[in-house]
Amino acid sequence: MTQYHRSMTEKEQQVRIWAFQQRLENSRVDGALILQKADMFYYSGTAQQGWLYIPAEGRPLLMVFKDFDRAKAESGLDQVVSLVSPRDIPATLAGFGCKAPKVLGLELDVISANHYLLFEKIFPGSTLMDISLEIRLQRAVKSGYEIGLMRESARMADKVAAKVPELLREGLTEIEFAGLLEAYARSLGHQGLIRMRMWDNDLSTAISWPDPGPPCLPPLPPPRAA
Repeated sequence: MTQYHRSMTEKEQQVRIWAFQQRLENSRVDGALILQKADMFYYSGTAQQGWLYIPAEGRPLLMVFKDFDRAKAESGLDQVVSLVSPRDIPATLAGFGCKAPKVLGLELDVISANHYLLFEKIFPGSTLMDISLEIRLQRAVKSGYEIGLMRESARMADKVAAKVPELLREGLTEIEFAGLLEAYARSLGHQGLIRMRMWDNDLSTAISWPDPGPPCLPPLPPPRAA
């Protein structure tokens, strides 16, 4: 049976939440509802499916659709509950002593229109506000803890790059090479996809030209005659 454990230090998590709450207060937002997996992981320590409510003042509440047991083991938050439907979020917040937000922050740069319309119905007395810029500005400034993880990731990336000459051979198809390289990267801890904060946009571990499509930049002009 797989054993799950907390993914970040208690101090790191507390600082992240406190800094975000300061941003909420400065933006006059009563609370934010986090849905996107990367943001969910950044603040809660887990990327399990659910909803994370961070009030401008008070303790966050992680409401998990699935997998509850894993989310509870990975997250350092002390308020973690199982929740089946987002329609029950207001009642769940009230049960934990959270007031209904007059202004509710959402990640409007990544959530769908259906999500927006749904939360508009769920929180009829709240004004919905885009809080994504504040999240991105906070996440852009790396802590010493994050810089340490980035350095470790860079060392792993060096190992993957050094593996290429060993794997690459004439006649090997791109998909075969990508499979071998990804298998090695995953053995070092890579998740297999490179997340980007864009709608429906992830990168794989290995691509090459010209098979994946035309390059983004136009071709260089021919050199001038001497």
